[in-house]
Amino acid sequence: MLMSIVGTGSSLENGLARTPPMGWMSWAKFFCATICYPPSDHCVSERLYRDMADRIVADGFLQAGYNRIHIDDCWMERSRSSDGELEADHRRFPSGIKNLAKYMHDRNLQLGIYADFGTETCMGFPGSINRLEQDARTFASWDVDYLKFDGCHSLLEQMEEGYARMGRYLNATGRPIIFSCSYPYYFSGLNFKLDWAATTRTCNLWRFYTDIRGSWDSIASIIQFVDDHQDLLAAAQRPGAWNDMDMIVAGIGSITPDQAKVQMTLWSVLSEPQPSAAT
Repeated sequence: MLMSIVGTGSSLENGLARTPPMGWMSWAKFFCATICYPPSDHCVSERLYRDMADRIVADGFLQAGYNRIHIDDCWMERSRSSDGELEADHRRFPSGIKNLAKYMHDRNLQLGIYADFGTETCMGFPGSINRLEQDARTFASWDVDYLKFDGCHSLLEQMEEGYARMGRYLNATGRPIIFSCSYPYYFSGLNFKLDWAATTRTCNLWRFYTDIRGSWDSIASIIQFVDDHQDLLAAAQRPGAWNDMDMIVAGIGSITPDQAKVQMTLWSVLSEPQPSAAT
């Protein structure tokens, strides 16, 4: 059954993600929290990501392989700069993304960031559709190590070619940036009628199912989906190219310790990326 998901296939040869990426990602816990005053303890801000970096190091998670901190949606200003550049929200990220990347690198961590292929991100911030090359260069200039590239507010027929272009633009910067693609998820309702060989050439990992939540029903639905599509998914996966079943949600919502153990075990057996959402 599920064991057969560990498969082989061709992959993007940028030399990255030879093992499934591990780290901490904010979305499942903090979503689009942009209110940064009491009673909110944390919001999507440089303070949150610095605090989590310090905790990962101090609590031993870095030593266990959790070496990335991932910014998700809602980090941007609501509009681009006068020269068309993406900008971090000046109130919540006063030091800027490049400075935040340095904070991570000084602690032997890597920094991941979020953008969207469409006209807007899923939460309505500026999208990258007409500025792929510019945004790739921006992320490289900020010393970002990982890009999660979502697909909200975009056309299905543009995704495969558009994501491939973004992958080429990232590689052309000369900076090693892991490329996480969301577009296979948008094809899941069409029985994945997409070019999987091209996906593995374009992406280091790819989402193929809806966002996980802090409930057993959410975890179980992902497991069932993988079981239903294991032949297709197994053929795509190999070092440098990974199926992404989404975050580890231990400590989030209603997840019990036993349920968390089941998720950790299955994600490990299936060679899945393991970004944690727990604080």
